[in-house]
Amino acid sequence: MTGRMSRKHWFSLIVLTVIFAHYCYFRVPFVANDYGRSMAEWPLLGDVLLSIPLLYYFMFRPPLKRFLMAWLGIVAAGLLVGRALIPDESKYLWRGIESYWLLLVLAESALEIYLLVLVARRVKALLQLNGNADEALATAVRGRFGHSGFAPFALFEMRIWYYALFMRNGEQLRFRGEQHFSYGKNDGNVSNQFAFIMVMLFEMPLSHFMLHLMSVRPWAAWLMDILSLWSMLYLVAEYRASQWRPISLDGNAVLIRNGVCAGDRDVPYAMIESVVRCGNDIRRQRGILRFRQFGSLNVEIQLQQNSKLANGFGRVRPVSRIYLSLDKPDAFVDALRARIPPAHPPVSA
Repeated sequence: MTGRMSRKHWFSLIVLTVIFAHYCYFRVPFVANDYGRSMAEWPLLGDVLLSIPLLYYFMFRPPLKRFLMAWLGIVAAGLLVGRALIPDESKYLWRGIESYWLLLVLAESALEIYLLVLVARRVKALLQLNGNADEALATAVRGRFGHSGFAPFALFEMRIWYYALFMRNGEQLRFRGEQHFSYGKNDGNVSNQFAFIMVMLFEMPLSHFMLHLMSVRPWAAWLMDILSLWSMLYLVAEYRASQWRPISLDGNAVLIRNGVCAGDRDVPYAMIESVVRCGNDIRRQRGILRFRQFGSLNVEIQLQQNSKLANGFGRVRPVSRIYLSLDKPDAFVDALRARIPPAHPPVSA
């Protein structure tokens, strides 16, 4: 690992410096703002609309579509920054912009829906070829966002949307791996998830009614409903994915999938020291991964010393043990033991 900063880090540092400079301009009286008596908004607007997007373009040289997407994101974020930084008594341009805030939100929402439909159509076409949902989603996201830092987040969101809304017949899905092991029935895992979702559904009208009566602002009740529905989307995706996304044994690695909210892990067999049955009394500790949901932990995978694994967003962390909750733990333990090399040096993923 070198000490050089990547272009993404330089870009982030420059943007933060620009924001800090504008913060000082609007919040600290000094010569440039006539000691707080004259605060022009156009420099911030120019940075939001032109300077920062052009900096992004020249640093990363993205394709036109990707640049337009980034430009819209930068503008939306910049308008929020300006809304927070500029004092109310100094808002002239921003007050006019804020009067069209709803239109900006609608435009951004329309763009998100367009991208969602576009990617969904591509995923559908890829699924018809091989039925591998994970591979289709990853291919669609890479085709749209490449290997940028946003791609893992986009893949996570696409999985949420797919399993919550678009998945129709889970039995037809195919997943990478030679042997597959489920975890949905262990201690009523998916049944408990379904019960939790139903409790939230029954609770929503009551909470809306109570907030509507108690809140000074009635829109707070509707805001809570929107947030509840948004969280419900994640719960439904987790519930449906837990029924069909298995933990698998591939030719050279254990492929750990656990719903959609937990990041997937690929654990090479050469990294595994042992696999045994275990109890459910495993506490959270540094270097330990637990994939349980509403089930009971029953399998422990001991890794080689100094082993490291990348999480769902690409960050590498040291891991010593992995605990799984499986429907058939004995079958998994026997199958994995048959694949672990008899002797191997410590490795890192």
